[in-house]
Formats: sequence, structure tokens, C-alpha cells
Amino acid sequence: MKRCIAAILALLLCLCPAGLASAEREEMSASARTTLEGSSYAKLNNIELAASSLNGITVPQGATFSFNDIVGPRTAAYGYQRAANGRGARVTGGGVAQCATTLYLALQQLDADVEYLSRKTYGSKFTDNYVSSGSDAIMVDYSSGSDFSFINYDDDMRIEMWTTENYLYCAITLEPVVNKDEDADDFLEWLPSAPLQSRLEIVASASIRLSDDENLRNNVSLAADSINDTVLSPGDLFSFNDTVGPRSERYGYKSAVNGRGAKVTGGGVAQVASALWLAVKHLDCVAVVEKSTYGSRYNQDYVASSNDAILTDYANGTDFSFRNTGSQPLTISTRVSGDTLHCTIYRG
Repeated sequence: MKRCIAAILALLLCLCPAGLASAEREEMSASARTTLEGSSYAKLNNIELAASSLNGITVPQGATFSFNDIVGPRTAAYGYQRAANGRGARVTGGGVAQCATTLYLALQQLDADVEYLSRKTYGSKFTDNYVSSGSDAIMVDYSSGSDFSFINYDDDMRIEMWTTENYLYCAITLEPVVNKDEDADDFLEWLPSAPLQSRLEIVASASIRLSDDENLRNNVSLAADSINDTVLSPGDLFSFNDTVGPRSERYGYKSAVNGRGAKVTGGGVAQVASALWLAVKHLDCVAVVEKSTYGSRYNQDYVASSNDAILTDYANGTDFSFRNTGSQPLTISTRVSGDTLHCTIYRG
């Protein structure tokens, strides 16, 4: 009987090896990191913006990945600042190439089956410290079309990228492609001829460096989590107070310094409103309905101008609100990464 079962299994392996192999394959992953030691505030800002665009991206089997398509323009309008690039020149968006380099190093660790379409390095011009060899330092430039791109011939590829106080990390996971239905097969047949695009377009972003006060970071994180992934359809009104809710101990808020230096329960939450204001204030598709600032009472340093220090107070009804006047939905992303609060606005 056992011999009969073994013979049947052997026959099945011969008849459908691909299906069984796919079913037995497990996820594979690898990671890489590059140092952030000596990076300026502006460079860290640029790296964190680019990393947030790449984090969570999936490159399906057969698709083309383009760094420039995913990250988009590195301009002041998108929150990027002037910083030194890989050859020491100060440019808007300087430091972003470190994200492309860390992604490349992770791909090398994984030994993924990819075909590089564009992979230019700084070579002998490399003067930074995040990799030891200029031949590994990928160079990208959106304005000139210098891209880092590849076709993924391996399993579906999930990319994660984040920063800590000292390092930029990239982790890549290959997820086996199994049990694809006909629609999925048709989709994969189409992919090789089309570049992978982000579903949403980044239209604005801003970031604020947080102090090391744990209570303040707690409050900022709670408020950011409440707002994160809010979608505004055309005509919708965003209300900071309605979205975040009461800033009380019952909801986990702690006593911390606010924008005028007073310690209050929920102190620091207005920094989230300020980051959101910095992101949307130049958008033609946003109309501000209510906005108050600390004005001359502002004595902190998380924004450069008191005109950008938004004041909110749930108990007294002081709100920050605006309306989506455009023809497409807007998605608000607010998150804390390391010691930085990020706000990104997507359209589509």
C-alpha cells in the first residue's frame, strides 16, 4: 500500500511540478542598512520623505520598479530641502539617493531575480560615508531623468523602508505567487510593458522635528494616528478637533509643553495641526475654513514662524479646518518616524 501511495505521489510530481513547488515555497527576505551618522537635519528630512514614499510598496512579479516614479519630484513644494548629495554638492533633495542605495544593497543581499534597467553610481565622485564604495552608491536625479529601475522576475516583492536615530533600513520580502486566477494572470501579462506607478500622487508634504520629551511624543503620536489615512472626497470638510477628538487623560494624552510653553494635558498636539497646515497651505485644491495661530505668544521652535504655529483647543472650540475644493479625493498621511513627524498629502 505504501509503495502504491509513493508511486502516485511521484506521478503527481511529474505531472505538476510547478504547482507543487509554488505551494511549498516560503517567503524569503533580506535587509540592509546604511548609516545616518553626521547627516544634517535637512538631509534627514529628505531621506525620511523618500523612505515614506517607498515604504509598503509592492512590486508584483513581472512589473517594472522606478525609483523616480515612486518617490516623485524632489522639490521644495514637496517638502524637500537643500542638503549635500553623494558627491558633496548642496541640492534640493540631497540625500535621497541614500534610499536608492539602501534598496540596492537589500536587493543584493536577497540575490533577487531582477534585471536592472537603470543603475548609475557616483563612482569615484562619491564623498559621503553611508557606503564604503562609490560603486555601490546609487545616483538618482528626477529632473535629469537619472533613475534606479529594474524588472522583477522573482516572486511578488514587498519593500519596507524606515529610519531610526542612527540608520536607514530597507527590508525586502519575496511572497510566492500561487493560485492566480484568470484575472490575475491577465494582469501579470500586462505588467511587463507598464512601469509600476504609485496609486496616489503626492501633492504636498511637510515634517517637524520633535523634542525628546516622551509625553509630547506620546501626544503627537496619538493625534497623528487619529488623522492618518483620512480621505477627503471632493467637497469634504476636514476638522482637526472632530478627527482627533478630546485631548484628555481618558484618551491617553499626557501633560506636556504647548506652543506657548505652558504644560497642559495634550501639549504638543498642535504640532500635528502645524505640520498639516504646512503641507496644505500652498495647495490650490484646499480652502481653509478656520485657522488660529499662537501669534506673539509662540515661544517654541518646531516651526520657524509663529504664523505657522497653529493653535487648537478642543475644550474651547478652537479648531483648524479646511475643505477639499478639488475634483479628486485627498488622502492625509500623518506619522511619527524616529524623532520626526511627517505629514504627506496624496491626490487620486
